[in-house]
Amino acid sequence: MSLHLFSTPVQCTRCGTVVDDPTVDKCPKCGNLLKERRTPRRLAGVETRYSGLRTLLAALRFLGVLVLLLGALVLFGTLGDDGQSGTQSAIIFVSSVVVAMLMFAIAGVFVLMMDIEENTRSSFRMQQRMLETMDTGRGGAAPPSEGSIPVPPSTTARS
Repeated sequence: MSLHLFSTPVQCTRCGTVVDDPTVDKCPKCGNLLKERRTPRRLAGVETRYSGLRTLLAALRFLGVLVLLLGALVLFGTLGDDGQSGTQSAIIFVSSVVVAMLMFAIAGVFVLMMDIEENTRSSFRMQQRMLETMDTGRGGAAPPSEGSIPVPPSTTARS
């Protein structure tokens, strides 16, 4: 397994043990092979957002499938009919394929943006946890309280 610049913990899929060491390939408890180094949402404590937008994207994908099916229905439904020529039906089918692909692409771009936002939040949370762990490991001073104002160092001139 390769080392990562910012290693993140991985959870064993068999026993649920969280392994922080990036050099370990197998779970220390059950010996299961650790497959990924990505931090799941539940490890970082990040909640899923934008449920309304996710519902709208599912509806957009459903409409894309409907457009594709209607285009296929027009193509195959008018093949033996004298109302439309085969060329017109083919143009309608190709245009329905293009529209359906555009709908899927738009939905994919929105999902990508939501995933980037979620990854940013989880990375920030994991970095904060690592900094807190490092700070408590060193026995660092407690962070200043909210009411205290930091005093800048004095600027005295040397003679």
